[in-house]
Amino acid sequence: MDSLHNFTIPILQPSDGEWAAHPASPPWRIIVPTAVACYLALVQLLRFRALRAIERKYGAYAADPYKLNYRQAAEIMRLHQLRDTPFLFYFGTQWALVKSYGMATGTPLLVRTRQLCDPGRVGRRAEDTAILLVELLVGDLDSERARRAMARLNWMHGRYASRIVRADYVHTLALFVLEPARWIDRYDWRALTRLEKVAYFVYWRELAKRMGFDDLMPETLEALEEWKRDYEAKHMYFIPENRMVAEATVDLFLRSVPGFLHGVMRTLFVSFIDEKPVRDALGFPDPPFWASALTAGFFRLRGFVIRYFFLPRPAPMDPLPPPAKDGRIYRSPRFVGFEPWYVADTWYNRIILWLTSGGKVVPGGKYQGRGYVPEELGPVEFEKLGKEEVLKQAEAMKEYAVSEKDDPIGTGCPFSFGF
Repeated sequence: MDSLHNFTIPILQPSDGEWAAHPASPPWRIIVPTAVACYLALVQLLRFRALRAIERKYGAYAADPYKLNYRQAAEIMRLHQLRDTPFLFYFGTQWALVKSYGMATGTPLLVRTRQLCDPGRVGRRAEDTAILLVELLVGDLDSERARRAMARLNWMHGRYASRIVRADYVHTLALFVLEPARWIDRYDWRALTRLEKVAYFVYWRELAKRMGFDDLMPETLEALEEWKRDYEAKHMYFIPENRMVAEATVDLFLRSVPGFLHGVMRTLFVSFIDEKPVRDALGFPDPPFWASALTAGFFRLRGFVIRYFFLPRPAPMDPLPPPAKDGRIYRSPRFVGFEPWYVADTWYNRIILWLTSGGKVVPGGKYQGRGYVPEELGPVEFEKLGKEEVLKQAEAMKEYAVSEKDDPIGTGCPFSFGF
């Protein structure tokens, strides 16, 4: 064996003359670590670049970001909304809605209207809510389509005005403002800056004005958080209607999950609700330790990996589809949450939805593959109602716009737009 070893050594190792005649590239032991180190350095170089650019642009507002107008606030908030932390932003927004079902002042109306406890209605309600939020948060608030979406939301709320506690509007708004930031700060690759948080508050305060309850709004983000705590201490408690609406939402989330996993996924769902008063108000038990540890561990690992190993998103997400030639708006299958409402019935969309839903849903049919216009959104029985009032209010909102140069377009808002 020794003789064989000695015999093979000259064959495996080139002579000095051969190395000189055929200079080799550096061995892989050098190339790979160098490439990895360069990539990781590039990640760190680019990771905060967009945030730093926003901070430089709006540095004059750092001391008092409440001086921002809503157009400036929109540019700031869309950094984390569409580019840096979109997943947990929209995830936190979903859980803001779930938490709102713990308010005993609001769920009885939801049960009576059956919009959120009827399996045949809850899917469309969820998609319509998502569409309205995208129209109002992503698009230009003063655009024709956003004004129509705002007016449509006001019209739908107006039909139940006598049965809605106005303070519940403020509480839901507080959840929309605070909950995404809470999830991002705890689990994403970076926390939100104070400038971003206040900008998001400023933008929602503008929405409150256009919905007609700005007189109830606290003046600062900190005051809103304190108001929310006090309001929940008085009105967040268990009633059966809370559980009915919450269970319908759980069932909606579980539709695309195989039946044998429902028990595990239901437990994980409850673990996302990490505040005991909210769980108690919804009628959910405390989750086992393993579920809370698993969800927290997953989100923290995700944030760590994105922070140190992923290049930043090269461009913002664009969940707002443009109108088609027929004037209607067709959703992308990529942004469908539960049911493919308003997605065009094409082979491409069918394949995408079949793959993402496990073959359970396809566009068209009852999901109206003919797209939507903002003034028709809402429950199917309201689809053809209220158009004239909505368009009239949308036109009136032109007078409340602020130009991109921060100058008023009209005379300001002489009235509240909420019905």
